[in-house]
Formats: sequence, structure tokens, C-alpha cells
Amino acid sequence: MKKVKGGKTIGEKLKCSPVKCEVASVILWSRDLKKSVDLYSKLLGLPIEEKDNFRTLHIFRLSNGLEIMIDSNGMNKIPVPQSASPLFFMPADDIDKAADYVHDLGFEIIYGGIHRNHAVSFFNMRDEDFNVITICQKHK
Repeated sequence: MKKVKGGKTIGEKLKCSPVKCEVASVILWSRDLKKSVDLYSKLLGLPIEEKDNFRTLHIFRLSNGLEIMIDSNGMNKIPVPQSASPLFFMPADDIDKAADYVHDLGFEIIYGGIHRNHAVSFFNMRDEDFNVITICQKHK
């Protein structure tokens, strides 16, 4: 096992961190919570649950345990960026159908459209608040 500073292995180093080695939630900023919740409900194929609405925040709970939080608290004072890196990626079985679907929902496909190679096909999309998400199809 690889040693790091102090003679500990990488695994031992992680055990010493006060930050847990997991991602519990992803936060997407929104200037219009109702509109964003509706949009992401359709993208994720999840119902809008009133119990997951907390005035300026709505939580979508994914089957794998991850939460996607749509947060509008104070966003009306923050300018929309002109570009951004992807926040995360979501898998798709058919990249062309996925691209058509997100386009029809109102997302903008950015950064050159669909990129294809022998291992994956992917595209980056953004919502009106410039939350960027990558959609990716792995090829077998």
C-alpha cells in the first residue's frame, strides 16, 4: 500500500480525516424554485413531494441514497455565470434519446454537443441558472 506523509498508508490517512468519505447531496442553485423543481422532477422521473419542500429548498431523494437539493436561498442576488464545469454526471442508455429529451425539457446542450468515442458518448447540458450536468452513455 502506498505511504503518505507521516508513514501512514492512504487508507489510514482517510480514517484520520474529520470529513466522511462520501457524497450525500448535490446542490443546484435556482432563481425560480418552482420552475426548477418542475424541470428536475421531469428530468429525474421523480414526483414532487410536498414533504421535501423547505420554503427556499427542495430535495429530490434518489434511489442510490444521494440527494439533489434545489436551493433558491439568496440566489436573486447572484449573477448567472457565463460558463461552468459540470457538477456531476448521470448515465443514459441511449445518448441520442437523452439529448432529445433534455432539449425538449428546456435544457441547453453546450460545449460542442454530443461527443463520441469508442468508450463513451456524452454531452453537457445546462439549465437557466447555469447548473451544468454531463449525461454519459458507456459503450460495451
